[in-house]
Amino acid sequence: MSRPANTPRTLAIVGSGVAGLCAALQAVRLGLRVSLLTKGSLGDGNSSCAQGGLSAVTTQGEATGDSVASHVTDTLRAGAWHGTQEAVQELCGSANDLVNILEEHSVQFDKDAAGNYQLGLEAAHSAHRILHAGGDATGAGLVAALASAVRAAKDAGQLDLIENAFVVDIEVTEADQRSVKYLQEDAIDQLHVDAVLLATGGLGSLYAASTNPHGATADGIGLAARAGAVISDMEFIQFHPTLVDPQLYPEAGMISEAVRGEGAVLINELGERFMIDIDERAELAPRDVVARAIHAQYQAGHQVFIDARAVETAKGAGFLARRFPSITARLKACSLDMTLAPIRVVAAQHYAMGGIHTDTQGRTSVPGIYAAGECANTTVHGANRLASNSLLEAMVFARKAVHAAATDEPGSACDLNGLVVGELPETQTQAPMELKQLKDLASEHLGVYRTGDGLQQFMSVLDSSAPVAQAPRAQSELNNLYTCARLIAYAAQQRTQSLGAHHRLDANDQEATAHTIRYGWVLSGVQSIDHQLKTKEVNA
Repeated sequence: MSRPANTPRTLAIVGSGVAGLCAALQAVRLGLRVSLLTKGSLGDGNSSCAQGGLSAVTTQGEATGDSVASHVTDTLRAGAWHGTQEAVQELCGSANDLVNILEEHSVQFDKDAAGNYQLGLEAAHSAHRILHAGGDATGAGLVAALASAVRAAKDAGQLDLIENAFVVDIEVTEADQRSVKYLQEDAIDQLHVDAVLLATGGLGSLYAASTNPHGATADGIGLAARAGAVISDMEFIQFHPTLVDPQLYPEAGMISEAVRGEGAVLINELGERFMIDIDERAELAPRDVVARAIHAQYQAGHQVFIDARAVETAKGAGFLARRFPSITARLKACSLDMTLAPIRVVAAQHYAMGGIHTDTQGRTSVPGIYAAGECANTTVHGANRLASNSLLEAMVFARKAVHAAATDEPGSACDLNGLVVGELPETQTQAPMELKQLKDLASEHLGVYRTGDGLQQFMSVLDSSAPVAQAPRAQSELNNLYTCARLIAYAAQQRTQSLGAHHRLDANDQEATAHTIRYGWVLSGVQSIDHQLKTKEVNA
């Protein structure tokens, strides 16, 4: 049954961080009939927590010597050269236009008295190119402006907004539509649409210590995997170096990398700056380098602190509070003050470089399903994300995905050439596994350091377990995290060399081609015949 001529395509967008919000506004602009579903309230999620900013080579930056080519090189280098050149070029080259579009949606980036952007510097960037909104509240500023525009579109009858709707499954109907099933107020409802865009965010709830909000439960990855999509690069999990120790101050949150960009240093309890001896960039080395160094300090019996006192002294009283108002307020609520004393920090799960495998237009390996944001793997981040590229990636590729969903021919899917695709075996369910046990095991075996023995042990436990939770939504979220844990463990076991954020203590000798091998995975028993054929072709 085909759609009548001149009938707008229908699109369901799942998630309302910056990727979902940008996608919804682009869908309205293109005249699609769009429904935006979000598991909480509009704009809830990880995007609003982003402190660092938006990386972009603007016209202003080019005038002072920065370039898109430099941003591309920085991105590829930070990603251990595992990123895809084409995708990274697309990302960096689209940044200036995105900034202009965001300003059309009333995003207010920080500017000086002369009207110039206040461009910041962050780790592994070769130039000042980070835009901020509200100092250290860039994510919140972006979400507020975009959510306001989405609500205005809803009020004008240009889109449907379904809040507190937790999507539990996506199925293909006989009419070649996608049935989006969602849980709302303890009842299951569904939408029938031509295409679905997954923009559900991250997976931080898998770990005991994470910078992510509680709702980061790998929902998009779980949905896509059950629909038969290929999931790739799952071994690459980024750990943020400076989460205020959650055992001491569970509400303090993370201290942005931008604080180190302003000159803050890392010390142990002896006052030693250990990063100087590890990397020539010291505290501004890539995140994986800094996170491992901090983890090593703790393993050696030390404690680690971020010390910003010299920044306040050098730049004047009140500088840190003006530059980082949100962080300052959060710390003050915990009786902490960056200007007075060093603050104890730990490395914590922060971002997933891998996810639902897509091309540069957001297409997945399953026709009619698209993905953008942290749940997707556009391959731009490689083995380690460059600071402040996540907001940029989410919005650039969300807009491209909507355009593809509006114009693609039926059956369009991403190309799997160059991807080594494996199949996760079916589980032999025996012992029940609750969320806390899963978190503890994932934190132990899928953390900053991995070993083959530890991974094998974890895989054996997972493959003989059944996730168990009490309420329907909690059960669905746990299922997604459990699937995600299996994907990470199998991927980490497959990659025997260390690369970027994936660090094997028992690594084999490095091979020159290690960074070029990309692993993808499908769940056994759920992929379509088409995916099985593609898998055989890729592995042949």
